[in-house]
Amino acid sequence: MSDTASGEYFEILELHDREFQKLSVESQIYCVPVDALEEQRLENQHQVLRYLFDDRLFFPPIKCPRRVLDCGYGRGHWALDMALNYPQSEVTAIDLYPAPELPDDQPDNLECEVWDLNEPLVPSYKPNTYDLIHSRFVAPGIKKHRWPGYMRDMCRLLRPGGWVQTVELYYIIQSDSGLLTDGHALMHWSNGYRYSMDSDRDPRAGRNLGQLMRNAGLADIHEVTYPLPIGGWSTDPKMRHVGELNLKNFGAMLDSLAVWPFVEKLKWSKEQVAALTCKAREEAKDTRLKLYMPLTVVWGRRRS
Repeated sequence: MSDTASGEYFEILELHDREFQKLSVESQIYCVPVDALEEQRLENQHQVLRYLFDDRLFFPPIKCPRRVLDCGYGRGHWALDMALNYPQSEVTAIDLYPAPELPDDQPDNLECEVWDLNEPLVPSYKPNTYDLIHSRFVAPGIKKHRWPGYMRDMCRLLRPGGWVQTVELYYIIQSDSGLLTDGHALMHWSNGYRYSMDSDRDPRAGRNLGQLMRNAGLADIHEVTYPLPIGGWSTDPKMRHVGELNLKNFGAMLDSLAVWPFVEKLKWSKEQVAALTCKAREEAKDTRLKLYMPLTVVWGRRRS
């Protein structure tokens, strides 16, 4: 892994008993913790998606992408899997917070670089270059007004015939049984998160990905929405296992996503946030609620 980051990107700020990237919080770019707890959550989340997607790293019909760009790589799990599974590919991964060191046997075909996705990708990254661009769970960090330009940037970076794949959650907890009510802590969390983020972020970004791709000029757009289960309530064996795996990830996500916006924007105390997320985690174990969050995967091709 190549590290092109200066020291400021590694500076940590402790808030509400969690560690955040100082630069990101002070600039209000991505106000989610970057500590060991969040690193473990992201690893668990990656494994949930690997199982949900039947170990497919991408959906576009590409046998072996020569050049790959991963936007918002997090802790590097998808980029590392790509580099290991496709040794002929050149994988570049970008994120505002540098990932920790990968194992000693890290692949030579993986390069990780620091970049704020709210800034234009062109010309720092060359147009007409990539066979596959991957963007996953960047909605908490992408500003509302940036989405059209972000999609256009990814389109410009593709070579003709190349593909963009985006993956986003719709951050509204839903109930397949209809038993989730406004009185549940889970609904209080959903409403509070949406309200605290709506001014400058789009918690519903996953619902707009297809239209954003069309507006950017991409073709052959495919869109699949999964009801990502929370807990092992599904009668389908695969989805029941996905839900069981996702329950732990979901419980950690409640804290990671809420701690900064609830305290800094809604002016809750950290104790109030902890009490809400603790109660919500307990509710999430109730399989009668049949909880899920919509997960949308969209991919589109640049015209030849």
